[in-house]
Amino acid sequence: MRKNYYDFGDGEIAAAIAASAFAIYSLEENAGSQYQTKTRGPVRPAEAAPTKRPPMPNGKMSPAITTITPAANDKIQNEISRGNRKAENKADAWEKAQTAKIRKRHDELLSALLAWENEKKMIAKQQMERRKNQLELAMKRNLQHYKNKLARIDQIAKGARTQAEEKRRYEESIVKEKSNKIRSTGSVSVKCYCF
Repeated sequence: MRKNYYDFGDGEIAAAIAASAFAIYSLEENAGSQYQTKTRGPVRPAEAAPTKRPPMPNGKMSPAITTITPAANDKIQNEISRGNRKAENKADAWEKAQTAKIRKRHDELLSALLAWENEKKMIAKQQMERRKNQLELAMKRNLQHYKNKLARIDQIAKGARTQAEEKRRYEESIVKEKSNKIRSTGSVSVKCYCF
C-alpha cells in the first residue's frame, strides 16, 4: 500500500494548504472575469457565476495570505523532500532485500546442482566398477573354460596317441611273428593282414 507522506492531522500544514487553495481560487476567479471582459465585453449580473468569496482588487492577494503562502509552500516542499528521502530509503531497502533473496535462491540452486552432479558421478563410477568386476569375472570364467577345453583336448589326444602306439606295437608283433614262421618253414604263403 502506498504511504501518504502528508499528515493532514497537522494543523499548520492544513491551514497552509487551505490558504494556498484560496489564493489559487482567487487568482483563477479574477483572471476568468478579466478574460470575459476582454472577449465579450462587460458581464451582466445575471450571467456572472456566483462566487463564494469576493475577488481581491487588481488580482492581488492580501498581505496575510501572501505571507502564509510562501511559508506553506516551504513546509510542503520540505514534506515532499522528506517523503522522497523516505521513499528512496524504502526503495534501497527493498532492492537490497530482493537482491539478497535472489542470491540466496541462486546459491541454493548451485548447491542442489552440485549435489546432483556428485551423486550422478558416484552412481556412474559404481556402475563402471560393477561392470569392470563383471568383466573380470567373465574373463576369469572364460579363461577357466579355455583351460578346461585345452585339458580335455590334451587328454583325448593323449588317449588317442596311447591307443595308436598300442596298435602299432600289436601290429608290429604280428608281423614279427609271421616273419619268424617264414624263416622256420621257408614258405611265404602267409596271408597279408591289412589293418
